[in-house]
Amino acid sequence: MKRLAIALLILTLVPSLLAAGSKECTLCAGAVADRTIAPATPIPLLLRIQQDDLGAAAAYIDALTPQQRKKTSIVISYAIDTTKDPLIDVEAHTKAIIEWARARGPFDAVGIIVTNATAAQLGYAIKRLAVSAQGLEVAGRIVLSSNAEGLASIQETGALAYVDVVLTSEVDIARTAAWLTEKDPSKRIFATVGPQAPNAFFDAAHALSAGATLAFIAAPNAPDTFAAIASFDNALAGDFAFDAAARVQVLDAKGNLIDMPTLSFVRGEDLATVVVPRGDSAAATIVSLAGEDFAHPRRIDASGQREINDSARKNGRFLAGVQPSKGPFAITIEHAEKPKANVTKEAIEVATQRGITVEEIIRNHQAYRTFQESIQPRYIARNTTKLRFGIGEGGEAIEATLAGDYFAVPRGASDWVWQDFYVNGVKWKHGRIPELPLIQPEKVTQLPLDIHLTNEYRYQLVRETTVLGYRTYEVRFDPPPNAPQALPLYRGTVWIDARTWARIRISMVQLNLTGEVLSNEEQVEFTPCAADTHAALSSEEAARRDGRSILWLPQLVSAQQIVSAAGRANTVLRETTFTNFRLDPPEFDALHQQFAASDARMTRETDGGLRYLEKKGDTRVVKEGFDNARLFLVGGIHHDAGLQYPVVPLGGIDYFNFDVGHRGIQTNVFFAGVIVSANVTDPNVANTRTNLGATFSGIAIPFTNSMFRNGKQQKSEDVKALPVRLGLKAGHPIFGFGKIDFTFDVSRISYQHADDTASTFVIPPSTVLLDPGIQLQYARRGWTVSGYYDYLRRTTWRQWGDPAEYNPNQKSFTNFGASIGKSFYLPKFQRIGLELDYLDGQRLDRFSKYEFGFFGSQRIRGVESGSVRAEKATLGHLSYGLVFSDQFRLEAFYDQALIDDRTAGYHRTPFQGVGLGGQTIGPWGTILRFDLGKTVGQNSQSGFVANVLFLKLF
Repeated sequence: MKRLAIALLILTLVPSLLAAGSKECTLCAGAVADRTIAPATPIPLLLRIQQDDLGAAAAYIDALTPQQRKKTSIVISYAIDTTKDPLIDVEAHTKAIIEWARARGPFDAVGIIVTNATAAQLGYAIKRLAVSAQGLEVAGRIVLSSNAEGLASIQETGALAYVDVVLTSEVDIARTAAWLTEKDPSKRIFATVGPQAPNAFFDAAHALSAGATLAFIAAPNAPDTFAAIASFDNALAGDFAFDAAARVQVLDAKGNLIDMPTLSFVRGEDLATVVVPRGDSAAATIVSLAGEDFAHPRRIDASGQREINDSARKNGRFLAGVQPSKGPFAITIEHAEKPKANVTKEAIEVATQRGITVEEIIRNHQAYRTFQESIQPRYIARNTTKLRFGIGEGGEAIEATLAGDYFAVPRGASDWVWQDFYVNGVKWKHGRIPELPLIQPEKVTQLPLDIHLTNEYRYQLVRETTVLGYRTYEVRFDPPPNAPQALPLYRGTVWIDARTWARIRISMVQLNLTGEVLSNEEQVEFTPCAADTHAALSSEEAARRDGRSILWLPQLVSAQQIVSAAGRANTVLRETTFTNFRLDPPEFDALHQQFAASDARMTRETDGGLRYLEKKGDTRVVKEGFDNARLFLVGGIHHDAGLQYPVVPLGGIDYFNFDVGHRGIQTNVFFAGVIVSANVTDPNVANTRTNLGATFSGIAIPFTNSMFRNGKQQKSEDVKALPVRLGLKAGHPIFGFGKIDFTFDVSRISYQHADDTASTFVIPPSTVLLDPGIQLQYARRGWTVSGYYDYLRRTTWRQWGDPAEYNPNQKSFTNFGASIGKSFYLPKFQRIGLELDYLDGQRLDRFSKYEFGFFGSQRIRGVESGSVRAEKATLGHLSYGLVFSDQFRLEAFYDQALIDDRTAGYHRTPFQGVGLGGQTIGPWGTILRFDLGKTVGQNSQSGFVANVLFLKLF
């Protein structure tokens, strides 16, 4: 009954072994092939081959049946060439091995032995072999030839997660099993055994009893051994387990007890027993089992299974005669007492259940991606790339859209064709599309989810969740520890389909950026297509298909970049959508050549990033370098009653150079007759990502600073102000998506009498204003939050105007505030802009308060320059824009402000403005834009502010 209890315990604790009709052995024997004899019946086979000998081994492999190959494990040895790059050498060896094995597989398992390799190089080689073999279905399992000591170093490289089976020698099975039980109990053990006993199966059984699940018998050298192994494995079919409590004795032919070890295995579903004695090649023996509830003893050997007629029951024991050992053999005996169907098993509550590990998820994904790369076709897709730049206040933005065909070439040069160009949704119809600057972060070469030699990314399984209709594993990845600070890397999250192991979405933040790109965040979403019909699939259709009949292609690539330009942190939103996929189209080459011969703007994906293609005859070549200078012609009319001359004609140029003297220096000069603004900036001083720049601005037409008391303008107190400013700025990126700037401005402000100023009114003295300050900006997911603080001090300040309003303490004052804004982009170039601003300060007087107007610190549409000021204000801006027939863009604006100004009698007094803007493309590729603003509500002004501009790019 003790043996019955053991069997019931096995049934209870190992339900996965309940396979009563199973035809496969869970504990098996096999053979180490010497490549001279092939088994007649498929058995587990182990081949050890030198890579240089693969050609000779091919003849032996090719002679094996497909069924035999599926039971064959192959371990291939090679040495790393120390004179070559180890990664390149490993890739070459792996490629050759996989190509050889793919032509002859699939096999049960494949493994490698690498000499002249460090632990890191060996780990890399194992990973590359594993994902290639699994992805290309070369083998069902990866086998690692190692002992217990070697497993620890392999685990440190992260390669153990890529291994299914550990192949070890018979002397190291126990230590290997103990190590795996503690570190990774999911691994199985294969062992090689050299026959020492007269019965070779005893040596194999000893390995199985020590923890191996498959024991390869070395040097079988005879077809009879192969046949015996097939019979032995057939007898072990089912849920056999080693029976350490078995009481088996061996007697000589006269019934005397002799010292001969035996090993016993019992099958859970029917208590059948397999006994493997050490054997005696010279004399017959008797196997004696405790108990009489046995029947039908059979001998297992090269002849198959044969009934043993020499059996009996005596003194409470079952006896079976055994002939001398002439080859491997075992004894199988049925148990007369079968487990009863109505036996109630003890209920055991399992507190924890082993789930999938993140290492297994990453390995399966890498293998599936290897398969995807092997079937990835050339294809053409319609690409639409939208570049969105936030400008000014009021949630305003500029959107440049490029569209055309994308020619994708797996592992080759993929080209972008830009056939259509839109500016704020208005289509460009005049000449060739302008060559826009290609501002890109440094290319990341060590990508997450790839296999690397050292410093692997760290992965963490966050949860299981549904994304885009797929059940996915959400995996967070972080950069490798101790990675060089200058190495471009990513941090982010990937969502991997739990069924196919495909990437559904990946979101990444780039680290260790250099140059003018301060931050870069990207997200890619993938879409399925049928590999056979090339048709696009929904998530429901993909769920019904086998994973190997699906092609996954990028469909949506969105990114946010913060670029340092002209001394400012400029947020750029980029969105690329791929549609109308045409997989392996026969017209691929013809269409590509047609575009290459045309005047369409084209770019190519290179190792250094995106590069323009120059036209050379009917072909295209990668353009070396890039013309970073741009010249614009600017003209127009500005109407503003707050200026000395309400109607001001504008005419001038804007020159921008992104790389002055090829030193990375940026400069921008805007000159329009009465207005000048210039900036020069080094965005990456001494390669520290710190920007340092200077700005100069001035206007030749003075503003009229009007005074309002209780809502009524006091023209006798009008003062003209003419400012000119020189500013210095030093900034540095912070928190990944932010930037901090330290500024120091020096302004010269000249005050003059206006036409209606009373002769008795004392105007302020002209002065120099010193302004140190700090600015903060943070942008994420389209939202931009900013804040500032300025301390300003006048070099000269004395009594002016009404003595009751003069305060000497106002020689110095402060400004501070914050804002938050976002643009929402809708289909068909619609856009909604939102922004909220708060402005405040201390010791502000009439000439230091916030002014609202076209040239003021904040804008309320329709407010005349110099007419409305505030000590404190809260402003909200709303805009909506749409496009008519790709020809004309119309935008509506609404501004709402609550203003505090004690002198003017304002306390949270509302000011409202509405505006209308329009844009179109005029003759010769000229961008025409108008802006009209009018105040409304209880504090509306009688006039309006208008601006009409044209911009011509040369």
